[in-house]
Amino acid sequence: MRNSGKIAKLAIVAVGMVGVLTVCGPMAQAAPTQHVARLGRVADSAWSATVGFSGKISAVNTGSLVLATADGDVTFDLTQSPYRSGSLQTGLKAYVAAHAQNGTWVATAIFTYP
Repeated sequence: MRNSGKIAKLAIVAVGMVGVLTVCGPMAQAAPTQHVARLGRVADSAWSATVGFSGKISAVNTGSLVLATADGDVTFDLTQSPYRSGSLQTGLKAYVAAHAQNGTWVATAIFTYP
């Protein structure tokens, strides 16, 4: 039963990656081999409670990131070392996968693009 849950989590990661690659357009490249191990760590997170946010990075602070979304600013805790693809720079567009923990959004994965 544990393996079927892991397969479902990896399928969700794959669908998310396809969505990110679709948004990024022709600039996107296949994930390098060294990122595969990190994706496995991300898949082991609580994906059943994960929510995705899209927007523009408006602030990067020590241990947190603020994303300006269509519904307002959302602050994410970065202290649990989320998977990152791209740099965390103010002004870049980003997709952030996160889960709620003690009333705070904790980032699980961050994908940035121009």
